[in-house]
Amino acid sequence: MGRNASRIDVLVVRNGTRLFSEMLADALKEKASVRLLARPLTLEAAVAFCREHRPDVVLIEATEAPPASLRALVRPIRAACDPAPVLLLIDAVVDDSFLVAGLEAGALGIVDAAAGIHDVIEAVHAAAEGKRPVDPQRVLIAVERAARQRDLDRKRLDMVRLLTDREREVLAELARGLRNIEIADQLGIRPRTVETHVHNILHKLQVPSRTAAVALTFELEDLLPPRVGGTT
Repeated sequence: MGRNASRIDVLVVRNGTRLFSEMLADALKEKASVRLLARPLTLEAAVAFCREHRPDVVLIEATEAPPASLRALVRPIRAACDPAPVLLLIDAVVDDSFLVAGLEAGALGIVDAAAGIHDVIEAVHAAAEGKRPVDPQRVLIAVERAARQRDLDRKRLDMVRLLTDREREVLAELARGLRNIEIADQLGIRPRTVETHVHNILHKLQVPSRTAAVALTFELEDLLPPRVGGTT
């Protein structure tokens, strides 16, 4: 481990809140069992740093990172700092989607830093020994839940893709809270045509109301491709 076998060389990568990563670095400096290799670095600076230095463990501050962004955050560090394990640090309870996304991105584990520096240090020691600092049973449950959610999202997306371009335009206007007559004016079509589109939207999405249709699209917002304009 590092130049001194009794200490673990740690690199901290900041991604969002500078204050969080700086506070973390200050806390790590006080621990005799770890050696902080540098002040918290940005992703790009960390990749460059690892071309000349080899940390034992890399900590990535991910407090503001959505699950979908973790792959782009973790993989460059894994490639540059290999074989150092990567831990993601957040300041909140780790939910299933974040846990699974982080592990799939290549992180060895996700740590709730809000629990205190002791938990972070324990995770660092576990990672340095090649151990995953996550309860295997928790991982199994999270993976199963994530798989069910992905299956549900996939089925919902398939339903949304049944909508024509015009129906998606109408749905977008519904999401803005417009009434049929306002949607007709906005899209240059007749109110009766809007009614037909709304009926078709509810049927294809298998929902009972306009509100439910809008709620469904909001739930799938991050998964939907950009809306394509057009007429039918």
